[in-house]
Amino acid sequence: MNKKMNNKGFSLVELIIVIAIMVVLIAVLAPQYLKYVEKSRVASDQTTIVEYIDAMQVIAADPDITLDSGKTYSLTSAATSDTITVSGDLSTVFTTEGMLDGTAATQGKVQSTAYKDANLNIVLKYNTTSKVWEVINNGGTVEVSGKIAP
Repeated sequence: MNKKMNNKGFSLVELIIVIAIMVVLIAVLAPQYLKYVEKSRVASDQTTIVEYIDAMQVIAADPDITLDSGKTYSLTSAATSDTITVSGDLSTVFTTEGMLDGTAATQGKVQSTAYKDANLNIVLKYNTTSKVWEVINNGGTVEVSGKIAP
């Protein structure tokens, strides 16, 4: 008597082994993936902050733009906030000079944990002693300081 073996599909043991291998791979790769995502968010946030600072430096250096030397123009973000607040005066200059588009001129967003936890305070102010406009970082993780002649 010949019996035919029915070899369709996988056995339960084979499926459990495959699932166990997948769990091990996920456990090893997930932390690396999360680190990669956070690094890319930090890089994106750094680019955003540098764009704001570059715009502030261009505004300070442009002889056609008149800034009030008695005012301080600032970018701020509170700790645990994902919003970068642009001061009203600076927002007006950004908008009227076409430096940044609508939403970016009034507020920006950060994505990374490092920048959400940072307390950013970047100001553009006139130094009456040296008679130059300065972009100064008074907090946060971005280290930028430059002097721009008016």
